[in-house]
Amino acid sequence: MWKTPLSILAIIVLATTTPINVYAQKQASSGQTADVLPEGSKAPLFTATAHSGRTVDLADFLGKGPIVLNFWSIYCDSCVDEMLSLQKLEDKYGGKGLTILAINEDINISRERIQRFLERLERFRGKVTYPILFDRDSTIFNSFKGDYLPTLVLIDRDGKIVSTSRGYTEQSEPDILATIENLVSPESAATPEKPPAGAAKVQFLSVTGMASLCGFYNGGKWTRSFTGNNSFGQEVELTRELARRDATRRTVLDALDAQGIRLFSNKPLRGCIDEAGIHIDRDPLDTGDPASNVLRLLNYPDFFTAANEQEKLIGNMYYVARTVRIDVEALSEELASSGYLFRPTRIKFTYVNMTSLDRKAFLQSLLRQSRFIGSFENPVITPHSTSQVFEVYTTSQGFADEIQDMDFSDLQVFVEQVTSSSLELEIWKKAD
Repeated sequence: MWKTPLSILAIIVLATTTPINVYAQKQASSGQTADVLPEGSKAPLFTATAHSGRTVDLADFLGKGPIVLNFWSIYCDSCVDEMLSLQKLEDKYGGKGLTILAINEDINISRERIQRFLERLERFRGKVTYPILFDRDSTIFNSFKGDYLPTLVLIDRDGKIVSTSRGYTEQSEPDILATIENLVSPESAATPEKPPAGAAKVQFLSVTGMASLCGFYNGGKWTRSFTGNNSFGQEVELTRELARRDATRRTVLDALDAQGIRLFSNKPLRGCIDEAGIHIDRDPLDTGDPASNVLRLLNYPDFFTAANEQEKLIGNMYYVARTVRIDVEALSEELASSGYLFRPTRIKFTYVNMTSLDRKAFLQSLLRQSRFIGSFENPVITPHSTSQVFEVYTTSQGFADEIQDMDFSDLQVFVEQVTSSSLELEIWKKAD
């Protein structure tokens, strides 16, 4: 549910998927959607008033365990479903290493009205016992770049964002609860080579793929494509295929995320133009990064089956909404047999005989060919050496072997495993 200032709304009946714009009034006419804060970034700190009247400070919970922020509205049915789902974890872990905070985003609704809603909720469906906070001007929501209700943000004990999820269905509940419990459980600190025992063999996932209908418009009406094609039907079909491929990409990456694997990913171009210009080829399955490399590795039909699918052209955007059945056990076995670990390994590179430009060329080529890179830090340069830390979802030897098999064009790369967490790279220009 897209969120808009309630002063703009007169009387409206909301379904769980009703889109409403999220921004404050100054931004409401922009028509743009903010990206969520990246995983691994520091969560913005805030204070807010709870419905009990006390002041709650996010900083007070850091260092004590994971934190769940649940942004919700009384007009959003799926928000309430998610709140009641999280109550299961509150009943199990409340006060024992897990903090759940529900943050209300009803800007122009009185606290008394929200309190009456909570009383009816307790009477007819169940009681929410974790703190409910008021974000009266959406300052907190905007600081997390929220644009949809419900939004759930998972923060680790160090205050770093683990994941952000938008929307909620019964099918998504097992994944959401399992992701949170993996952070709470003591054994989650280990680095398993297999997913946690007892994980569901089959799960369901809901995704929406999208692609813009590109071309030249006159008076809001499509006239021809950038390539000169004048067939509207043909261009719609091309856009439909891009949206379907985007849905496939989202399905695989979300399924990997549920397994604990979060690969580095260039954001696919879902519009028509960016700062580099017009893009004729904008395939979501080929973005030149570890994410697209794993998409090529997996045979999609072996692990994913569409349980339900809807698609529609709305304005100049084509949408494909899917509920997908995932064979989790088969997917996990395939990933493990392909050398993946289900938690990242931190690898330190030490660069030898490499100029800054060679290092940039090497990194670009490495990201384009690797299947295992999750993230990387900026290089640390000293008078005597240059080093860089990567997080990869394989062993250090597995990463070394992958690099050794890569083609770096005019660069000759030698890699050696120094320790279980460090590699030494020596790079030379190939002879002409």
